[in-house]
Amino acid sequence: MKKILALILAMVMLVACFASCGNAADNTASNDDAAKDSDLAYIQDKGTLIVGITDFEPMDYKEDGSDEWTGFDAELARLVGKELGVTVEFQEINWKMKETELSSKTIDCIWNGLTWDEERAENMSLTDYYMLNRQVLVVATKNADKYTSVESLAGANVAAESGSAGESVITESLTSSNYIEKDAQIDVLTELIMGTVDAGVIDYVMANYLINKEGSSFAGLTIVENALTTQDEYYSIAFRKGSDVTAKVNAILKDLKADGTVDTLAKKYGLTDAIVK
Repeated sequence: MKKILALILAMVMLVACFASCGNAADNTASNDDAAKDSDLAYIQDKGTLIVGITDFEPMDYKEDGSDEWTGFDAELARLVGKELGVTVEFQEINWKMKETELSSKTIDCIWNGLTWDEERAENMSLTDYYMLNRQVLVVATKNADKYTSVESLAGANVAAESGSAGESVITESLTSSNYIEKDAQIDVLTELIMGTVDAGVIDYVMANYLINKEGSSFAGLTIVENALTTQDEYYSIAFRKGSDVTAKVNAILKDLKADGTVDTLAKKYGLTDAIVK
């Protein structure tokens, strides 16, 4: 009888051991799967946050003679990267291909004055708003009295960055004008200075900064107020759909706003009134 009881006890213990080991293996597998699905873990494991940008002063740009990206977004991205424990690298992209670049992991985020909209929110993970913006019509100062309304732009060559909010304004509201597609917003301003386009639709944040910047080569341009009927827009940062980095970055930005860091950066780049509190 004692031998039988001992055998039964041994079998019970063996079954319990198998169950315990099985649970441990399942938990380990679950943890591995969770880590595998974590965008944050992916970025932290490789030690870099690759930020997709275009030349967009004052958000992301290079000073003359420098190879280093600077600007409001660039500086803020480095501060966030420090909190994430990673090095921030900037990669210039074709704005029209930004979603593809992000999903294919060529870049880890789009941080370049990206306008929040519902379509983008469905395809990417967007942070809380951090800056106010709107689309404006820009023309050569000598033509400020000529192009004052949507009607006055009939037949005019109007440029915008491909894939931008400015492009949407032209294709939806300026249907009687000729849309000229450009790779970057800075190219729109350059074309205006050269006289190869009649008008451009770009972000107010960029237009206002560059036209009024001391010693600016774009001082001969003017924002035509009230020429377009547009709504306020908000900048957001885009991560991959379902990314767990978004919530982490939201928390970091909240802290950087609370301690005054964001306001200090905004003042440096003349963007104080545009910051979303």
